[in-house]
Amino acid sequence: MIPGLKGFTVRVFGLEHRGFDEPTDRSVDEGTQMTRDRMIQFAALGLMVVLIALSAWVTGPVSTQRRELQLDLGDQMGRSAPPGVVLANALGAFRGLAVDILWYRVNQMKEDGKLYEVNQLSEWITSMQPQFPQVWAFHAWNMAYNVSVMTYTPQERWDWVNKGIKLLREKGIFYNPRALLLYKELSWTFFHKIGQMSDDMHHYYK
Repeated sequence: MIPGLKGFTVRVFGLEHRGFDEPTDRSVDEGTQMTRDRMIQFAALGLMVVLIALSAWVTGPVSTQRRELQLDLGDQMGRSAPPGVVLANALGAFRGLAVDILWYRVNQMKEDGKLYEVNQLSEWITSMQPQFPQVWAFHAWNMAYNVSVMTYTPQERWDWVNKGIKLLREKGIFYNPRALLLYKELSWTFFHKIGQMSDDMHHYYK
């Protein structure tokens, strides 16, 4: 038997005998592998169709829940979305990394006394995370309590206290109207920072 040939001829005692080769093991293995690959492809295609159908089925309820919880900035702002929010949506999964870097820079610049840079970076962070009340509360508190006491004149100190108040009242609550934390922080700043005597510049604030 001669592998690779379709037929063969053998002479035995002067007589010719004709026959054909049997399939080799290699051809059998190749056929089995092709069948297995086809089955995997069909299974993957079927799974893809099922997942697409499931995603289309849950899109409606998820969108409804986002609107009820006011998690969709487009519904709140219409076409007036600030550039920071547009940038945050464009960054997608990299937004968290960008925010972490900005947080680090804020702390570093505050220690270096670069207060105006702190204010700018704080606005960027809140623009990239507009619907996290804790972010607004922290940056407003940071301006009114930490950054303000690093200044030297009553005017400068009040400027930073007022920036913290405006951050909560004009922006934080606007994006998070149901966040009780922001109302609490705003009222506490008025009561403790301005109404009480904890700050030695409270007379100027009043």
